[in-house]
Amino acid sequence: MRLIAWNCRGLGNGPAVRGLLDVQKKEDPDVLFLSETKHDKRWMEGLRWKLNMTNMVVKDSVGAKGGLALFWKKGVDLRVLSWSRYHIDSLIKEEDGGT
Repeated sequence: MRLIAWNCRGLGNGPAVRGLLDVQKKEDPDVLFLSETKHDKRWMEGLRWKLNMTNMVVKDSVGAKGGLALFWKKGVDLRVLSWSRYHIDSLIKEEDGGT
């Protein structure tokens, strides 16, 4: 299983989005966590399809601060336990039954 966590410091410009898409293409993560997105769920919905990730949980930014997003592929057994402005807590069950 491949996981990537990235403090993207905002996805408001083309180079940041292209950089993210390049990393996603090269590494092909099963789960992708982004912090400091500086966007809301509506904007992240469009990014989800560009990333080819089926599932998503987003905590909107407050103005131009914060923002969290967790994306995962279809077939990944991920359960979101809780989330707030500061965290997204999840549990991932691996194919061998481990967590």
